[in-house]
Order: sequence, then C-alpha cells, then structure tokens
Amino acid sequence: MEEGVIVLNQQGLIVDYNHGMRKVIPLLDEHTIGKSITSVLNGNHHLREIIDLKQDSDFTCSINGDMVHYHIGFSPVFNKSNLPIGQIITFADITERVLMLEKLKQLASLDGLTQILNRTFFIKKTEILFDALSREGGSVSIIMFDIDHFKNVNDTFGHEAGDSVIMLVANTAKEYIREGDLLGRYGGEEFIVCLPNTALPTAYELADVIREKVSESNAEVNGEKISVTCSFGVTHASIEAGDRGHSIQTLMPLADRALYAAKKNGRNCVRIIA
Repeated sequence: MEEGVIVLNQQGLIVDYNHGMRKVIPLLDEHTIGKSITSVLNGNHHLREIIDLKQDSDFTCSINGDMVHYHIGFSPVFNKSNLPIGQIITFADITERVLMLEKLKQLASLDGLTQILNRTFFIKKTEILFDALSREGGSVSIIMFDIDHFKNVNDTFGHEAGDSVIMLVANTAKEYIREGDLLGRYGGEEFIVCLPNTALPTAYELADVIREKVSESNAEVNGEKISVTCSFGVTHASIEAGDRGHSIQTLMPLADRALYAAKKNGRNCVRIIA
C-alpha cells in the first residue's frame, strides 16, 4: 500500500505497521512491536496529540527536507463478538492536492498581468492589517498612483504596449517596496501600496523613488521604446489601540484626493493629504 498504515491494540500498543509508515515514524522497527505508540512518538508531540484524540486530521511533516502533507484516518477493529480490540491508523499522502489548492489560492489572489495582488485580495489583506492595528495601535501609510496619459499609450502604440507599460510600472514598484508592504493593482493603470508602521515622510520618499525610477525606465515593444511617468497621492494615519475609526476604506479616498492634486499640479509628482 502507498498509504502508511499502523495497527494498535486497545491499549495503544503497536501490533503491526507497513513500510510506508516508516517515512512518517522512522523509529519504527521490529523492536517497537508491542511498545506503546506514545513512547515511540515521545519527540513528536503534535502527532502524538492527534493519535491520542483519535479523530481524523491533517498532518504536515518534513521528510528528507520536503514538506509532506497527510490526512490521518482512524478505523476501529472489532473481534468476532463485535467488541473493539484496537484501531487501524492510515496516513494518506495529500501533498499534491494541498499544493494544488495553494496554487489556486495564489492565482485567485494575483492580478494575471502583473502578478501583484489584485484589488479584491489587496482589500482583504489590508482589512486584516487594519484590524490588527486597531487592536494593538500603530500607523499606516497609503500610496495611490497611476500612469500619466495612459490612454495615449494605448491609442498610439496599441494594447500590447499598454500591457508592457503596466508591467514596467508594477515591476519597478515591486523592486522598491519592502517585505511586509502590500502592493496591488487597483484598476487598469492604477496601483495602490499599503505601508504598515511607516511614517508619512518615509512613504513620501518611497513614492518619489518609484516615480523617479519609472520616469527613467522604458518599455520596449516591437523595437520601439516607450517612456511614461506616474502621479502619486500619499496619506497616513496614526491609530491608537482600540480605535476603529480608520480603515482602508477611509484612507483610500484621501490618497485618491492627493493623487488628483498631483495630476492638477502637472503630473509626474507626489502630493500628500494627511
């Protein structure tokens, strides 16, 4: 059998096991027959807890450096008088299924073109962040930016060029945000960044760096170089523990107003509303 199988008697002593089970519990050998499963699992508290509870459960362990996912199932064993005399525990490898589900979740959370967070998942992630800030206190900055005169790019060079420009801007922003920051594609050519525990001057500096790097870069389509600029709006909030008055929904309109001010100011600049 591909599944790992171990048989215990009613007292929790090991009666038998198959070769597949040794992947999960390497200590199993002929000398462990007759020993209690709890003593064999003395160093594996999580698995020991699952077996003590005798309830079907998922379990993850490292085997030769790889994470392997199992579904553990319990089946009682009865004698001819229909009295319980032990149980069979099976370990079914569900790693492929788990990895597929994780991949599908990732695909559902990312924008197909830029591979950054899509609008829906960005909002979900930031709502979790704001919930934590409202409990513990802290600060957050939001940057909204879009590509200046993007319609002209599509009209002049075509939608393939438009996609290349969007990817150029997204990749530039990805390069300069920090681990823990959230970057999302908010709309067609509009992007949003959430910066937890970031002061307003720091957020401004980051926005200006991305602005400058985009303006210095070119997208190349069919041998033709296309340069664009972006306009940025930045806002900030300090949140006291217990304060539920701030959310991504309250800060986005402020960042959007700042972005509008940047456009009115001639574009390719950063404006703040705090």
